[in-house]
Amino acid sequence: MKHRALFVGLTTIDIQYFIDDIPIANTKIKTGNPDILVGGPATNAAVAFAYLNKTATLASPAGLNAFSSFIDQDLNSVGVDHFDLAYGQEFETILATVLTSKNGDRTIVTHNPTEVKSTISPQKLIDLVEPQIVLIDGFYPEFSLECVRICKERGIPVVADCGSWKPQFDELLDFVDIAICSADFMPPKSKNRKELFDFMTAKNVNSVAISNGDSEIEFLLKEKKGTVAVPKVEVKDTLGAGDFLHGAFCYYYVESTDFERAIQQAALLASFTCSFEGTRKWLNFDHNA
Repeated sequence: MKHRALFVGLTTIDIQYFIDDIPIANTKIKTGNPDILVGGPATNAAVAFAYLNKTATLASPAGLNAFSSFIDQDLNSVGVDHFDLAYGQEFETILATVLTSKNGDRTIVTHNPTEVKSTISPQKLIDLVEPQIVLIDGFYPEFSLECVRICKERGIPVVADCGSWKPQFDELLDFVDIAICSADFMPPKSKNRKELFDFMTAKNVNSVAISNGDSEIEFLLKEKKGTVAVPKVEVKDTLGAGDFLHGAFCYYYVESTDFERAIQQAALLASFTCSFEGTRKWLNFDHNA
């Protein structure tokens, strides 16, 4: 049976160069042709969910610009149904330049999007998709906030991709059931992970995980604290790995409603993606092989 998941947030165009080492200031590097890929936190999460489920639904602005058809073709090719929140509107694509070194480290230069006037309401979107789970990445807060309010009323679990602190999280987290945080995510006045867990508990977010590259994933499930080991692989590229973790988690959580098990299984897939360059090559392989 196919599951229904909705991912709300950012779609970008990632221009990724593969180099030996991150350059120092005032240097020029010649390298091979870059990969030009569709990315973004919610988008990559939807790709991972679709890899496991054969389909996923993404709501993000793409609009009318030079990349419109490229985005459509890419998302169609990986099984992601796309509700374009800027459909029919001129919209400036979010670009990200990515430098990936031979050890898998990456440096990203990008910019934040502006708020979009959506061509579909959150109410209609959720009515059409009827999701079993929803993920937000914190971008487009007005639209996202209305989505999570509706989900709270309907008992639809909401997962927050907490990559970095954004002011809108202070309100969004009031409607979130599960938060998956990066090691860099830290609310104001929180100085360590204990204070982060306390902050989430005060927000009634009772299921929290903190990823940290290839280190153990720490989690708090209601009052239970624990860790999940991250499988070791030969790392070629870490771009998108955290996003793929989130998308895989959503799939496995819908499958079992077991938070700890879903984190474990998602960590397996996220690590697997790191053994390939770019964010699409791994899709051609079975991660269980």
